[in-house]
Amino acid sequence: MNSVMIVGLGDIGEHALELLCRSPEISHIYAADINEEASLRKIYSARAGAAHQGFYPSIEFEKVDLNDIDATASYIERVNPGVIISAVTLLTWWAPEVAAKNIDFKKLDEAGFGAWLPLHITLTYNLMKAVKKAGCSPPVVNCSFPDAINHILGKAGLAPTVGIGNCDLFVPEIQKIVADVFQVSMRSVSVYLVGHHYLCHVLNSYRSTLETPYYLRVFVDWKDVTDQLDTDDLLLRANTYMPKGVQDHFIVAASAIKDALHLLNDTHELTYAPGPMGLPGGYPVRIGGGKAQVELPEDITLEDAVKINEESQRRDGIEKVLDDGTVVFPKKTVEIMDEILGYYCESMTLEESGKRAKELLAAYKKRLSG
Repeated sequence: MNSVMIVGLGDIGEHALELLCRSPEISHIYAADINEEASLRKIYSARAGAAHQGFYPSIEFEKVDLNDIDATASYIERVNPGVIISAVTLLTWWAPEVAAKNIDFKKLDEAGFGAWLPLHITLTYNLMKAVKKAGCSPPVVNCSFPDAINHILGKAGLAPTVGIGNCDLFVPEIQKIVADVFQVSMRSVSVYLVGHHYLCHVLNSYRSTLETPYYLRVFVDWKDVTDQLDTDDLLLRANTYMPKGVQDHFIVAASAIKDALHLLNDTHELTYAPGPMGLPGGYPVRIGGGKAQVELPEDITLEDAVKINEESQRRDGIEKVLDDGTVVFPKKTVEIMDEILGYYCESMTLEESGKRAKELLAAYKKRLSG
């Protein structure tokens, strides 16, 4: 049975549910969230919309509190889904910029997205502990800052199978631009990209790579055409019409569904995804057999690809990740967060993430209130 569990029906989870309802190869959908009333309304909408288009998915809802790891593990074991899509967070990624009326967001942005790590890793950490405790081992597609979180949790043996979004969002547009140049179909274009969330961020926010390291090779019908392209310009053009904030949730959810279907159907097709194999940043991968395996051209080693993403991760507010999963934040990140929010954190263990999340969220809300 091709069943999918979606944990978290917020901005991304809701859109993922809508897309799954219209995927004929999915036989059963399990939706889990702590907010029952809001979730049931979203399920009603998704089911009705799908029915209007001739799809009649089976959807079951379960109220789940990820802080109760035993109960979550029991639920996962009972359902035994083919794949789990985790779309959980304590604060949606775009909230600081949209709501920051009393904050110098440009300066806050210099701290890097890693500064907000506690809010994005806490629930995913709990879910992965529950998955490990359950008597089954479904692959997990992580929607929450996978470029960093999959790597961090991997240090504790809790890495989600693969992540979604970020640089994956403009890979299809790269295919389209190149297809037009060489007058071929998009299917004829293969993209080998190594790039971190930070690259996606600066392209989107600053219309520049800001000399962020990345690797990009493009093939047309398996012939390398990269030397005929300006890769910086290609990335900028691919990002030109990228949706912003809440507008991009549909495309982000589509990235999640892509990975989930690859896992369920064992396609082993070449794609791009962040956080495979517990690695930092994103890579070209083949997904199938419950795994996401990095596949690189001959001119770059996995070690060099990891170094590219580690450098970007430092720019994104995470200095390094220790062997036990402890995260060390750059001095600049620590100072900016302390100055603007009154939140001071030099390093964080995985077990401290929940406590740190409460402190950071309280500091953020206090600052917003003036």
